[in-house]
Amino acid sequence: MKIAIAIFVKTPNVSPLKTRLAASLGKKKSLHFYKLSLNSIVSTLKQTETNPYWAVAEKECLDNPLWSDFNRLHTGEGDLGDRQSHVYHELLNTYDGVILIGADAPQLSVEKIDEAIDSLKSHDYVIGPATDGGYYLLAGKRSIPDQVWATTPWSDVKTKEILVAQLDSKPYELDALTDVDTESDLKIMLSEMPQSLNENQIKLKEWIGEL
Repeated sequence: MKIAIAIFVKTPNVSPLKTRLAASLGKKKSLHFYKLSLNSIVSTLKQTETNPYWAVAEKECLDNPLWSDFNRLHTGEGDLGDRQSHVYHELLNTYDGVILIGADAPQLSVEKIDEAIDSLKSHDYVIGPATDGGYYLLAGKRSIPDQVWATTPWSDVKTKEILVAQLDSKPYELDALTDVDTESDLKIMLSEMPQSLNENQIKLKEWIGEL
């Protein structure tokens, strides 16, 4: 299968990001975590058989050097559901399957991505549940109606549950992981790191150890 994977990102110093983490860790350290997380994800995706894209929130930032590693596309406007729908369906026009991920789960492994791809061979959808009730990964090979995106509450303890209930077939479910939203999530995230770390995951682990 020809698979695209889109990483949803915001450009530092242009849009607010990791505001909950910054509230306890400070804006400078929160931004540093964000960049370390991005680097970890880049290193992971470069080891996979996928076609990665940055899904950039700000249209004017598509040419920012920070997004030079992969192809780029604008998420479009609207809420998170609108943006995910736009990116998902734009890529599904070209690829056999599409994987959506965020920038705040640097513990995501090559093995987890491969599991999602393999599962798409026998399932229409794959979901990677986050421990806060959302999801860190959503993959599919079929169109998802606009109503599903529009009626799913975002950043809610039932986000994953409500989305899954509206899909037209039951998704394959990956193991849960922690999205890093608060300082207390950092050590939990470290406990979920794969056994074999890439160089940027090692840097992230060392940095957290120094906090």
